[in-house]
Amino acid sequence: MKKNEIVTFLNVPEKNNEEIIPDKWDEKVNAYNNYVKEYLIHYKKSIKGNNISTSKYLYFKVKSENLSKKLNKGIKKKLLSKKQLSQVFKIREKIVNACCNE
Repeated sequence: MKKNEIVTFLNVPEKNNEEIIPDKWDEKVNAYNNYVKEYLIHYKKSIKGNNISTSKYLYFKVKSENLSKKLNKGIKKKLLSKKQLSQVFKIREKIVNACCNE
């Protein structure tokens, strides 16, 4: 061994915490669903002119978009179960249907 070499025992790649805890993905899907529900409620009210809902809908929109990005990363890494994937796509369908019907 050379003088500058350091031997480590932790050269084993660690799994991401998100991979270890499958319930974490359930929590993210449920939170995404809740934010989208609130987003759609306030979106519809803001269209009717409710000023309070206008500010709230923007908050819920940002939160739901952030969770959507995290879920997309999980989908790309194939960390979500089929049930979770189905839930995510149903939630996204709600957004499309609500926004297209207005």
